[in-house]
Amino acid sequence: MNQLALYKSQATKRSRAVSTVKRRSLRHLILPILRHALLLTASGIVLFPFLWMVFASFKPAEDIFLDTFHLLPTTWEFGNYAAAWQEAPFDRFFINSIASAAISVTGQVLTCTLAAYGFAKLNFWGKKFFFTLLLTCMMIPDEAAIIPNFLFAKNVGLLDTWLGLSLTSLTSVFGIFLLRQTFMTIPNDLIYASKIDGCNELQSFCHVVLPCARSSVATLALLAFLDSWNAYMWPMVVTYQNTTRTLQIGLKYLIKPDLGPQWPMIMAASTFILLPVLLLFVGLQRYFVEGMVKTGIK
Repeated sequence: MNQLALYKSQATKRSRAVSTVKRRSLRHLILPILRHALLLTASGIVLFPFLWMVFASFKPAEDIFLDTFHLLPTTWEFGNYAAAWQEAPFDRFFINSIASAAISVTGQVLTCTLAAYGFAKLNFWGKKFFFTLLLTCMMIPDEAAIIPNFLFAKNVGLLDTWLGLSLTSLTSVFGIFLLRQTFMTIPNDLIYASKIDGCNELQSFCHVVLPCARSSVATLALLAFLDSWNAYMWPMVVTYQNTTRTLQIGLKYLIKPDLGPQWPMIMAASTFILLPVLLLFVGLQRYFVEGMVKTGIK
């Protein structure tokens, strides 16, 4: 009887273990499927407007807003791109946008890295107070500073210039915060070791700190480029001629006073304006993700 009871107990334990393993296997099978289904659904929601923009750029004007929804064009109009390009001097707008973005990226990388290094690694009176004061500037909307910035640009002769286009984006409070958080994760022993080897403060910054934070610097450069590339309000205020205006202002030329918005050409122009940003993001995606992850490790 004892042996029979022992056998039944062992069989019960084995059946419970088997059922537990089956439940875990089923959970491990279902959860990844649900997770991927959720991610695919969210990706589809995010990508749908871009897909609609691309396909709409190949549609005739009468097919844009039909009562019945069709994602693909019934008639492919490849001439929308050529018509949009000829409607405004987009070649000049491209040059101006690239120049403005290059100045903004250079300015933010220089100013934000130096300021962030000071707040992260240097000791001076009032460091926490000044850093807190700097962060409060993030609460001031850009629109509130347009008039003072415009008057400054006018007084120093920066209207209708590339430098004037980049005046408000030569530095970034968020960029300083981003890099400061990254620099704080770098051990001070590395800086001390470089100073023992004969490096001064600037050499330690250039040869030790920056190489350790290249992913965050690349993230800042990408964000600065996007901010400058997509800017509309400030370039519209500070420029008067097509020789210095940017791509975002160029889209306004596709809205006719008598005919209204030319949607196929607007979608075509939006597509070739988006293409450089997309290529840049794909090229720097690894650094962007790595930089954002490193910022949150502290």
